[in-house]
Amino acid sequence: MNKCLGIDLGTTFSCVSYIDADGLPQIISTTEGAETTASVIWFDGKVAFVGKKANDRKIMPTSPVYEFVKRDMGKVMGINTRYNVNGFYYGATGFSGIILRKLKKEAFNFFKKKGLIAADAEEKSTIIPAIITVPAYFGDLQRQETKNAGYAAGFNVISIINEPTAAALAYGRIIQQNKKVLVFDLGGGTFDVTILKFSNEGSTVLASDGADELGGKDWDDIIMNYLYSEYRKKTGFEIPPDLGWEIQQKAVEAKMELTNNQEAVVIISTDQSDLEIPLYRTDPNAYNEFSEFDMDENRPFYFEERASNLLSLCRTICTKVLEAANMNWGDLDEIVLAGGSCRMPMISKLLEEISKRKLNLNIPGFSYDTAIAIGAAIYGSHKTLVNDVSSKTIGIEVKSNGRPYIEHLIPKNKSLPALYEGSFKAENNAVLKVYEGDSHRPDECVLRGRLELGNPEGEVKIIFSADSQGVLNFLVEFGEGRKNELKISSIDDSVNINELKEKVQAIEIRL
Repeated sequence: MNKCLGIDLGTTFSCVSYIDADGLPQIISTTEGAETTASVIWFDGKVAFVGKKANDRKIMPTSPVYEFVKRDMGKVMGINTRYNVNGFYYGATGFSGIILRKLKKEAFNFFKKKGLIAADAEEKSTIIPAIITVPAYFGDLQRQETKNAGYAAGFNVISIINEPTAAALAYGRIIQQNKKVLVFDLGGGTFDVTILKFSNEGSTVLASDGADELGGKDWDDIIMNYLYSEYRKKTGFEIPPDLGWEIQQKAVEAKMELTNNQEAVVIISTDQSDLEIPLYRTDPNAYNEFSEFDMDENRPFYFEERASNLLSLCRTICTKVLEAANMNWGDLDEIVLAGGSCRMPMISKLLEEISKRKLNLNIPGFSYDTAIAIGAAIYGSHKTLVNDVSSKTIGIEVKSNGRPYIEHLIPKNKSLPALYEGSFKAENNAVLKVYEGDSHRPDECVLRGRLELGNPEGEVKIIFSADSQGVLNFLVEFGEGRKNELKISSIDDSVNINELKEKVQAIEIRL
């Protein structure tokens, strides 16, 4: 099996692509004929349904349905969380593996029908190469957990690449010319902004940033919270807890309605009372569409007004990325939108307001929903050259006035591969501690690795390199020719990946 898949493993929806015999990217549709799969899981014993069938079960109050898994990647969570199923703690990694297994099964069946896989081959024993995308702000642990999820699902994960980089590659296939492009990638649960430079030599990432938890779900929550509040205020009753999934779905549908129209009406029916709740996209009398939310509780619901804090965060991150690239809006040739949440008119309006330019929202051959998966397939199948940057700042712990302090060695948005050389004074029983994070305080950063140095004499010389895949190498020299070396490619030592794969493969995936 030499077809390399491009996989957009999304918070709310996932997508799979490959490059066909003519060199063109193609989406592998689901059994239901959709281009994307809802990243939702429903367990029925040891059987798992992923996608539409799982999504449809959310209205059943007793159904064990799981979603927004991606937001928990890399987080330390207790084993008594929602990720403990059938007596085994899968974690967000295992659940992502189950979602990926569904995508793999769909791809396996597709390739088998095409004759690209032997007729007697079995899905579980067939290893398929894949490129899986992640948000640009993902750190090492989140990237490694994504790779582990792919391994557990039965993929040979060739590489992990950034989502906006993949979207830019899909766009670059269309434009095929030298340009500086800002990719504004707002998905269901994550947000990234990346600036890339296209040239004949390949693509170079100039700067990237994002928000850990920002996406369409947060816009859904604005509507959902208002529905709860308005129902309580108007009827004097609380919406019953067993209607939670239904209210969430009504909020999503209202958001989609407000994307296409100026007004939406949500009807909530309970045993206590029925209520129609009107929602509006914008205030026609507002002086500034993106002004701060008016706290008057009797004021109608204006979606763009109530999302002003989220839009402000988007604006701030765009500004940070431009500053990191030493650019302004006028230096850009194009602004490209990716991610389904960019369909909300407030997103393009915000970007047009701050960039002072008209956006092209209808690029032939470029889709908000599929661009990232297509870009990943292009990267994998054409060995596209992409020069990326570090997603996080890397530093080591030193002492300043007797207190631990993080000395930054490679800053965020540094071109990769990167090299650092420097000397530091070491104490007896010294330990080299490597951290990831922008803060100078160890408790606000993530420990990446540690190396016992024993009793070095005087200063130690550190030679540090980071390759394009994020692998860190530390060479420490001290005394008379004494050396020590530390290589960090993962900090996820707590996961027994073979056991996780066994448990993920034991789950029956029903299409």
